[in-house]
Amino acid sequence: MSTIVDSVSAFTQLIDHPVEHQKGPLKGYLFAVKDVFDVKGLRTQAGNPDYFEQAGVADLTAPAVSILQDAGAKLVGKTHTDELGGSLFGLNEHYGPPINSNSPDRVPGGSSSGSAAAVAANLIDFSLGGDTSGSVRAPASFCGIYGLRTTHGRIPITGVLPISDKLDTVGIFANSPDAISHVLAVYGIVQQRNFKRLRVIPSLLNHLNEELRNSFQSRLKKVESLFTSFAELNIDDDLLEKWRNVIVTIALYSIWQVHKDWVLASTPTLGELIRDRLNRGSSISYEDYQAALIDQENIKRYFNDNVRSDDVVVFPTLHDVAPVLSSSIEQLKLFSLNASRHTCLAALAGYPEISVPIKNIKDNCSLGLSLLAKAEADQDLVSLASKIGHLV
Repeated sequence: MSTIVDSVSAFTQLIDHPVEHQKGPLKGYLFAVKDVFDVKGLRTQAGNPDYFEQAGVADLTAPAVSILQDAGAKLVGKTHTDELGGSLFGLNEHYGPPINSNSPDRVPGGSSSGSAAAVAANLIDFSLGGDTSGSVRAPASFCGIYGLRTTHGRIPITGVLPISDKLDTVGIFANSPDAISHVLAVYGIVQQRNFKRLRVIPSLLNHLNEELRNSFQSRLKKVESLFTSFAELNIDDDLLEKWRNVIVTIALYSIWQVHKDWVLASTPTLGELIRDRLNRGSSISYEDYQAALIDQENIKRYFNDNVRSDDVVVFPTLHDVAPVLSSSIEQLKLFSLNASRHTCLAALAGYPEISVPIKNIKDNCSLGLSLLAKAEADQDLVSLASKIGHLV
């Protein structure tokens, strides 16, 4: 039987297990998955009751999940998400927000809200989320936990409700980098390199208000002690604005294409945030989408040309701590717009990024310190995060 007590409203479905002897490298680990992953015998909720009512029972478990089960990890349930995986805050109008144990009066972050909340409350050892344009890194930053966006295409997304195949990745939450490292090893992701040069993006530091910036920079000084070489990675605000528009175009166009037939045929009841995103997506032309994909290829070339294999890029995961639960829709939209200047980098480049928690940085809240590196450096980033976590 399940021994999980859902004290933070993180779960959509709990899974009962007979007492059994686990075998494998993840023996003893309990985990959960965002309710956009297929699990055999269960329906996918995707944050919407109409979607859940019409969803068929899954015949197969998503490979990203079954690989972990085969390695001995015990799946204990599926977790809440923003509707259709399409928001950054975890404020689901149908089911309410999971509780952010790190900052209970603030949003838990989304769209992988329940997965982050369950880890932050120590209900499980790790969890899986999906990250298209920030849906793992934002809740990790808000909830004061580690959150890894993996290299694009490295972990299979078959059996995961899509937003955009150009951006979608599997992400991993945990309170310990060691847990993430063990999960990556099961996926066959191993350490490959040693980082030698630290790269700071000044423009992203400058997005923080003065109090946050001073605190963040004081922690950054401690990180610098691990490196002997430094170089700024200069990406100015005009370029960030362009890149933000690129990721918004790709993500909104794609989520509308995925769901338009269902939305038009079923006329489901949708919350304001996802309704706004779908409306905006429906107005984006195929030509504008194709132009954005060309821009994404140019952005990939920029990173491949300007980031060395021994570089690690560091910046604030987001521009601010978690918004309060009482924030208005307009405040949330503005926050999301500003946040995308930070979250677009790894997503457009296809690079891995891990958010390392800085606790009590402002108003007893946390903010993530992000580490980004070239594709396939996932395990290397987690190893570095383990060292940095003790410093910040």
